[in-house]
Amino acid sequence: MISPRVDRLLAALAAESAACGSHRILDAAEQAAFLRIAQESFAVPATSPAEARAGFLAAVAERLPVVIRDDELIVGSQRFVADTGHGNVGHIIVDYGRFLTLGVDGMKAQVAAMPAGANRRAFARALDAFATFILRHAAACAAKPGFADAAAVCRKIAGAAPDTFREAAQFVWFIQLFLHAEGTAAAVSFGRLDQFLLPYLRDPAEAREILACLFLKSCEGDESQNLTLGGRNAAGANEENALSLLCLEVMAELGVNQPSITVRLHDGSSARFRDAAARLALCGRGQPSFLNDPVVAAGLMAAGIPAARAHDFGIVGCYEASPQGDACPLTVVGEVDLPAVLLDYLAGTPAAAGFPALLAGFKAFFARWWAGPGLAGLARSLDDIRTRAPSPFESVCVRGCIESGRCAEESGAVFTLCGVNVMGIGTLVDSLAAIKRLVYDERRLTLAAFLEQVRADFPDPALAALCRGLPEKFGRDEPVTNGLAGELSDFIAGQILASRLGSIQPYPGFFRFGLDIVTGRTPATPDGRRAGDRVSYGCGPAELPGLEATAVLKAAAHVAHAQCACGNPLKLNFRRGDLTAGRLLALIDGYFKLGGMQLHVNLADAAALRDAQARPAAHAALNVRISGFSALFVKLDRPWQDAVIARTENGL
Repeated sequence: MISPRVDRLLAALAAESAACGSHRILDAAEQAAFLRIAQESFAVPATSPAEARAGFLAAVAERLPVVIRDDELIVGSQRFVADTGHGNVGHIIVDYGRFLTLGVDGMKAQVAAMPAGANRRAFARALDAFATFILRHAAACAAKPGFADAAAVCRKIAGAAPDTFREAAQFVWFIQLFLHAEGTAAAVSFGRLDQFLLPYLRDPAEAREILACLFLKSCEGDESQNLTLGGRNAAGANEENALSLLCLEVMAELGVNQPSITVRLHDGSSARFRDAAARLALCGRGQPSFLNDPVVAAGLMAAGIPAARAHDFGIVGCYEASPQGDACPLTVVGEVDLPAVLLDYLAGTPAAAGFPALLAGFKAFFARWWAGPGLAGLARSLDDIRTRAPSPFESVCVRGCIESGRCAEESGAVFTLCGVNVMGIGTLVDSLAAIKRLVYDERRLTLAAFLEQVRADFPDPALAALCRGLPEKFGRDEPVTNGLAGELSDFIAGQILASRLGSIQPYPGFFRFGLDIVTGRTPATPDGRRAGDRVSYGCGPAELPGLEATAVLKAAAHVAHAQCACGNPLKLNFRRGDLTAGRLLALIDGYFKLGGMQLHVNLADAAALRDAQARPAAHAALNVRISGFSALFVKLDRPWQDAVIARTENGL
């Protein structure tokens, strides 16, 4: 037990979650008030989009209902979050450390030194609104019995920099709230909280309760607030600390699904840190995510980030790496649907004397597609973000924007990246392997005849079954598909990294959140997948029977991880009792030594999940890892539940 207060808060959260129709805890009245403020505020003319957003923030600060719930040590509700239609991209890790050091008044002084103009006015108004927002919470706390200490904390940090752990944690939470108010977007992540809160850690017992209260608040609103622990710096020093361990211990005791914990592992990680992370994983709630520290840093350096900054990274939302606080990573702007690109290539029924020529033709086709429509679509999205959604408060929080006088969306940060989410590498590899075997190696049918079957969604069920049952499927550690995965992922990632849009660097990751599950738009593919079936997830294989964990890891390690800092997730499922801490760490070590980047672990049984579908009330507390975050299984939409069950049956 952390404390009686935390027990009461945890019980209240469970009751609220059970009563809520979403896997996120929201409040309809708070949402309605927030949407009304947005509608009225954005109807007021402004001289620039940034000033319009600042005016909206001022209205939020003055009018959004302030809700203080019983027992809270960390105050401020995130249950207002709703789509206003004026949101930004989110998916950001801001410079909490600088804001904590300078406080609101210090940041105001920095903004006052900016060149005069619309952005300076917007930045200053956003900071004024932030201070008003905090002071309104101070007044609400002062009016509530038993909250005098909270009122004092809020009054202080409305201007001055925090001095205590509680003040710092409360300040970080207010930043989270205001970023969510401004952006109405997901994946506003804490990043390296164990680094920027460490200077305030004096009493671990007190900090344990405060951390628990912060983590419980994180279960409101946003479903993907990542918190990254451990790692090492560019000089090779191990940066895990007492707060890193405390975060793992608190999360294991709470058993909640937010924040999404990520641990950075390397060959200097301590046994104590590794064991604490493994114990958390064995709780069976889909936490934490395991990250290969040097591989992720290499991926950021491949995207042009200097070594010192590449090693100071956190994870944004689900999987995506970004330097902490001085980058605008825009991690979910770009999209590549590899099965769709392959089908477009094959639509011309390319004349190829052999499989090497067919493969070379696909690579040339992809290069032309990316340099043309792919990059053009990315540029249009970035133009829309820059002109529609400049975010003054986020920009104040990201290093480089005050100095440059530009918003984060205007490439004002020190580094501006653009994530390119590449979906379906496993499906692509299996499709090409099927063509290689059936058309070129065994000559069972012509390429034209094969493609006619694919376009018609396999009217010959025997051919579909043959394609699905080929032995060299990706994920079985077979040379053909391992080689294709390595060659194609290296080529695709290289094409993306070689491109540039002004000062913006695209950077790849082999995933596309959610679209591997809701892929009804994807036609049949040559691997035997029928139209509308799910495509492969992350850098892993398709849903195949009889997969073995070690074979999956060996296969996935062939993907070009060191070029893909925007995320190469792989998820494995084990039945409870089949996995020990020692075996888990051995699997992680083996995968990471082969060059793998990220590993997520579920402990679930398909029969129990089906029972949860049939009797949700009996499984209300069942947490699962569904992608880059954990969620209550019974709160997921049916397609997501079905995907979790099917992948669980196959060990994924």
